[in-house]
Amino acid sequence: MAESTSPVQVPDPYRLELVTSDGSRTEAVDNVQRAVALGFHLAQPSDAVLEHYATYVEGERLWTIRQPDPDPEFPGLPVATMAAYPSTINTGHGHLEPTTFITDVTVRSSHRRRGLLRTLMTNALNRSKEEGLPFAALTATEGSIYGRFGYGISTRAQNVEIVADGRFKLNHEPSGTVSMADPLAIDDLRLEVFSAFHQAHRGSHNREPWHVDFASGRWDPQKDGPNRRIRSIVHHDDDGKPDGVVSYEIDKDFGSKITVVDMVATTPDAEVALWEFLASIDLIETIKAWGVDPATPLPWAVEDPRVVKFTRHSDLGWLRILDVDRAMAVRGWDHQGSVTFHVTDSMGYAEGTWRIDVDAPGAPATVTRVSDSTDAATLDVAALGSLYFGVGRGFSLAAAHRITGTDEQIAAVDRMFSTVDVAHNISEF
Repeated sequence: MAESTSPVQVPDPYRLELVTSDGSRTEAVDNVQRAVALGFHLAQPSDAVLEHYATYVEGERLWTIRQPDPDPEFPGLPVATMAAYPSTINTGHGHLEPTTFITDVTVRSSHRRRGLLRTLMTNALNRSKEEGLPFAALTATEGSIYGRFGYGISTRAQNVEIVADGRFKLNHEPSGTVSMADPLAIDDLRLEVFSAFHQAHRGSHNREPWHVDFASGRWDPQKDGPNRRIRSIVHHDDDGKPDGVVSYEIDKDFGSKITVVDMVATTPDAEVALWEFLASIDLIETIKAWGVDPATPLPWAVEDPRVVKFTRHSDLGWLRILDVDRAMAVRGWDHQGSVTFHVTDSMGYAEGTWRIDVDAPGAPATVTRVSDSTDAATLDVAALGSLYFGVGRGFSLAAAHRITGTDEQIAAVDRMFSTVDVAHNISEF
C-alpha cells in the first residue's frame, strides 16, 4: 500500500509517496523494484526476483516520486526511488551507533535535473534528524553525486589478485584450524562471525539479511536463483571458536580461478589462514577478491610479496553527519588533547563551531558547542564525514582546500582525528 506524504516541498507536478513493505509482494513493491532495475540498467525482474525483493525490503521505507497519471513511459512505475532503513555503524572502540542507511537511489533518465533527488535526500535527512539519528550512510555507484548533500568518503575498499600457482608460501604458521563447510548449513555461524567483526572494526556497517543468502549461494541476483558453485571455508581459533568464514566460486568445471564472494575475518590470523587454504586448493592458479582490509597483513605474511597484487582502490562507505554533538560524543578517540573546528553545511543540519576535549586516549570526549569561530579550523560537513573514521587526514584535506586554518589548527585536526586502527567496512547496501 502507498501512503501520500509531504514532509518536504516536492517539485510540481510530482508527488512524494511512501510505499510500505511488510515482506509480502504487492503491486506497489513490485513497481519499486522495477523502477530500481530500470535505474541501474538491470534486466527486467522475474517473478522470482520480485519475490525475493519483497522479502529483503521488509520494514524499509521505500520512498518514491511519481508524476501525474497516466505515465506515458512506464505506467505504474515511480520516476524516482530511495530506500531508507535504520541500522548501525561502529564509531570506534566497539560502539555501535544507530544510523539511517540509504540505498536503491534512482531517478529515471527522462526526469533528471528537476530536483527529484534533492527532494528524496532532504526528506530522508529531515526524518533522520527528527528521529535523533546522528548519521546517514550510503554506498555509491557514482562518486560525483553525494558530496553536494554533505556525504564524505568514510571507508575505502581494495581488490586483490593472488598468484596461487605454488609460489604462495607464508613466512609463519597461522594459529587455529581451517575446514570446509556446507555453505547452506552455516547461516548462524556466518552471523556470529560477522557480529564479532562488526563489534571489532571501526567503520563497519551492519549487514542486511540478503548477505547471508548471497554468501551461501542460496540466492544470486546475477542468476535469478541459486549459485551452486559456492563453496565455504571456516577458520576456528585455538579454543575452537569460529573467527573467520569465506565463500568462494571457482570459475568453471576443473577451473583455475577463484573469485571470493564474501570473506569475514575477525583476526589477522584468521584472515591469513583463509588465504593460505584458498591458495592450496588443487588446480587453482589465481584468486581474486574485493573488499580486502586496507590494513591486511597478507603482503607482509608471504615469502614473495609479488604474489599479492592490489588491483583497485575505491571508496565504499559515505557518511553524512547530521548531529555533531552526538557524533563526536560516541566516537572512539585514540589521542589525548583538544581541537576546535567550525563546520559549514549548506543544508543546515551540522552548521556550527565545536570544541572537543579528550582527557586520555580511549576516554570519551567532552563536546562543547561554542559561539566564537575565530580560533577554529573551518571545514565542510563532507570533510568531517571523511575525517570521522580516520580515513581522511587533516593535512590532506587542507591541501585539497577542504579545511582552512593556521598550521597549528590543521595539525590539531589531523592529530585528534587520526586513529590507531584502520577503518574496515565489508558491507555494501
